[in-house]
Amino acid sequence: MVFQRPTLLRRSVAANIRFALRQRYRKAPFSIDDILSEVGLEKHAKQPARLLSGGEQQRLNLARALSLQPKVLFLDEPTASLDPASTLAIERIVQRAHQQGTKIIFVSHDLGQARRLADDIVFLHEGSVVLPCRRLNNLYRGDNMIRNTFLKVASALTLTAGMLGGVAHAEGASIILQSTTSTANSGLYDAILPQFTEKTGITVHVVAVGTGQAIKNAQNGDGDVLLVHAKPAEEKFVAEGFGVERSDVMYNDFIIVGPEKDPAGVAGMTDAVAAMQKIAQSEATFASRGDNSGTHKKEMRLWKAAGIDQKAASGKWYRETGSGMGATLNTAVGMGAYALTDRGTWISFKNKANFKIVVEGDKNLFNQYGIMLVNPEKHPKVKAKEGQAFIDWILGEDGQSAIAAYQLDGQQLFFPNAAK
Repeated sequence: MVFQRPTLLRRSVAANIRFALRQRYRKAPFSIDDILSEVGLEKHAKQPARLLSGGEQQRLNLARALSLQPKVLFLDEPTASLDPASTLAIERIVQRAHQQGTKIIFVSHDLGQARRLADDIVFLHEGSVVLPCRRLNNLYRGDNMIRNTFLKVASALTLTAGMLGGVAHAEGASIILQSTTSTANSGLYDAILPQFTEKTGITVHVVAVGTGQAIKNAQNGDGDVLLVHAKPAEEKFVAEGFGVERSDVMYNDFIIVGPEKDPAGVAGMTDAVAAMQKIAQSEATFASRGDNSGTHKKEMRLWKAAGIDQKAASGKWYRETGSGMGATLNTAVGMGAYALTDRGTWISFKNKANFKIVVEGDKNLFNQYGIMLVNPEKHPKVKAKEGQAFIDWILGEDGQSAIAAYQLDGQQLFFPNAAK
C-alpha cells in the first residue's frame, strides 16, 4: 500500500529500498541500483531520503513497494499533493507496473487521471459503490444523480483552474494515445512527446498495452489516436470504419533472445522459422507473451510457418505469461527461456543477466508501426483536431527527426519511414 503522504525511513534513499528487500528476500533477485533506475532516482542513492522533493519522495515510496513484487498494489491518492510534472512521473511508474502484471487499485478524485489510467472505474459514495464503469466512455453516460453531480463539480473546478492558469487548462488540450508496451517501455515517448507538447500545447497521455488490447480500446472509443504494430489488424480496424486512415510511421525488428548456454543451439541463426523449429524439437523453454499483442501475433505467425502446434505444449516447455514485454523478458531470464521481443525493448531492458540475442537479421522479423486517427464519426467524443495535429507532427519532419534521434547506449531504437 502507498499513501498520499510518503512515509520513509530517516536513512538514505538506497537504505530505504534495502530495508524493504530484507523483509522479503534472503537474496534479492535484482539490485537496488536497478530499482532506483526504474523511478529515476539512481543519482540520489546516497542522499538522505528526507532531502528529496515531494515528488521524489513519492517515487521512492512507490519503488520501495514495487521492489517487493506485489500481486496487488493499493494506491491512496498518491499524486494528490504533487505538481503536474511529478504527477506525470508517478503515473508513468504506475503504468509500467501495470504493464508488468501488477494489479493496481488507485484511489483518485481526479477524473482526468481516472480516464488516463483506469481499465475499470468505480464511483464510491459514503462507502458504497454508486456506479461501476467497465469502459471509460461509460463515465459520461447515463443519468445517475450522484455521478452526474460529481461530473458537474469536476467540470466547474476544471473551468476555475483554467481561468486561474492552473493545470486543468493543459488537461483540456490533450489527447489519449492508445499504443504498445514496446514503444512505452523503450522510453521513446518520454523522449519525443515533450517536443510535440512544447510546439502545440497539446499533452499526449499514453495508454500502453498490447496491440490487441490497444485496438480493442480504440474500437470502444477510449482514445483519440492509435499507434501499434500489427499491420493486418490495423488495416482491418480502418476497413471496419473504426479508424480514418493508416500510415506507416517507423520500424525496427524483432529478435529472439535466450540464455548463454543456448540449449536449442540456435545462436547465430538468421532464419527465425528454422530457429523456432529447433526450439520446439529440443523442448527448450520458450516464454510467450500470450496477450494478443503485436509481438504475440508475430510469434504466432512464426510458429504456424514452422508447422509447430505450440499450444499443445502449453504449461510444459511453452509458457504463456499473459503480460507485457518487460514482464515476459523478466520471466524468460528467470526461467532460462527463449523469447521473441522487439529490439527497442531489448536495448532498454535492464535485467539481461547472461541473456543475449540469438536470432536476428531475418526479413520475416521486420516490425512496422502504424498510426491512425480513431474515427470521430463512430465516436463523437474523439478529439479529431488535436489527434490529427499529433499525427501530422509525428509523420512530418519534426516528428520523424525526433524518432531518429532517440538512442540508448549509442543504439537507435526506431527508424522513421513515413511516406514523403
